[in-house]
Amino acid sequence: MIQKTFFLLFILVSIHCNSQTLETVYKMKSSYQSCLNKGGDMRNCAVIYYNQSDSLLNVVYKNLKNKISSKEQSKLKKEQLEWLKKRDQFFEKVYSDTKKEGNFREGSSDFDMIVLDQEAAFVFGRVKELINKS
Repeated sequence: MIQKTFFLLFILVSIHCNSQTLETVYKMKSSYQSCLNKGGDMRNCAVIYYNQSDSLLNVVYKNLKNKISSKEQSKLKKEQLEWLKKRDQFFEKVYSDTKKEGNFREGSSDFDMIVLDQEAAFVFGRVKELINKS
């Protein structure tokens, strides 16, 4: 619960006044890497990082949507729905490929960390695209 509170506070502080920048993304990546470097519960680091990517995506999308015309909003929504389909396919492929590689036992902390890391990177890619459209 404390981690969720810290996470939400971090998001709010990082993106106050609706000013998401690529710097926000890089700060999150740096924070994630610092967490991993500690060598503790790296799965938890990846969970937090993924949750940050997902939350930031929602905020950036909503802020962009509020800045554009209704015609552009319709186009953005269609684009986002297409991206969500690609995301789901990518997530399935990442899980399947990680399982096939056999380097980590499915369901282990290491397995989950690898999958979540790649999923977060994919989501942050979309965040960057949307920030660049703002």
